Amino acid sequence: MLIVGEIHTALLPHSRPLTPEEARGALALAVGETVVQWARPVPHTASPTLLHGVDCRLPLGPKPGNRHADDAAGGSSVRAVGTVCSRAVLTGGHLLQGSAWTAVAPPQQPRRMPWSYYLARPGTLETIGNFEARRLAEGYLLADGQGKGLARKVRHDGGTALLDAAAIARHSVHDVLSRPVLDQRPPIKTGSTRLRWAAIADPGEGRAVAFRLVGNDRRRMSLVTGLVEPEQIAAAAEDLAVHDWLLSAVAARIALAKIGEDPRHTLRTLRPVVDHLLHLWSAGARTSRDLEFMWDSLERRPGLTRQWTTMTERVRSQIDYGAADLAAKMLDMMEERQKQTGGAGEPHYR
Repeated sequence: MLIVGEIHTALLPHSRPLTPEEARGALALAVGETVVQWARPVPHTASPTLLHGVDCRLPLGPKPGNRHADDAAGGSSVRAVGTVCSRAVLTGGHLLQGSAWTAVAPPQQPRRMPWSYYLARPGTLETIGNFEARRLAEGYLLADGQGKGLARKVRHDGGTALLDAAAIARHSVHDVLSRPVLDQRPPIKTGSTRLRWAAIADPGEGRAVAFRLVGNDRRRMSLVTGLVEPEQIAAAAEDLAVHDWLLSAVAARIALAKIGEDPRHTLRTLRPVVDHLLHLWSAGARTSRDLEFMWDSLERRPGLTRQWTTMTERVRSQIDYGAADLAAKMLDMMEERQKQTGGAGEPHYR
């Protein structure tokens, strides 16, 4: 079985973390459906899962032994019909994610079936034609940004567009951002990240994970797992996306802090990181036991928690040094003022 998905992660545009009650209201995206919340180790809220019907094409990667032909941009693809799951996720009341995923299955019927057939298999796309899991996974990862719509989109040549998981993920984000509870004043100016992922669930294969940065804001992850529920794989990918965003956001603030040049600017730049981000690190907290190997591998190389520890120690030390430096300057100013007034104490101000 093949499972594919995409996750968009960004800071919620609100001046403070949402309370659990506010988060539950903001993520109530479907009337009558339950919003799920966890309190530990970090507050976490997940909206109800929504379904989106799609009739699309899935790009194929290169054929084995031919790395230069039939690439995703060349038009080689397979038609697929079914539904894609999506949800919004809020971590620590601050970090908002839009997540979309679906399982891709081999055809059970030789032709395109009525929608009732696909709606009876929620969260599954069934291919019409050959099913090659590895080529589909590789093609999906390489075709980032080529999709054009949520559901069926007809091209000028009469074909259907590629699956646009990015648009489906953004759909949940936009629903949350329209809530009136948000004051549109984020405490830190940060960017967003996109993680596109593909997992092959095959008990006969060895488990493996590969994670790659693609430019400033895009990431790709490929997984080989045993038989695991698609939602569990999506939750593990969301967990990784949150922590990758934290690493990126804190690294960006450190780069802007002018460390060693202007202590006051350094304090102003890094203080919001301490107030709003440093307590959110809890790598693996939302990852099921069957997928813990993913974090075990990533902690060995590239070593995400080691990088986080190094950066957070640097942030805290700079704030301590900066505060001590500013305090010393204040004492020098007070001593100089006392000398100017002849030691008679502080001057009187109206």
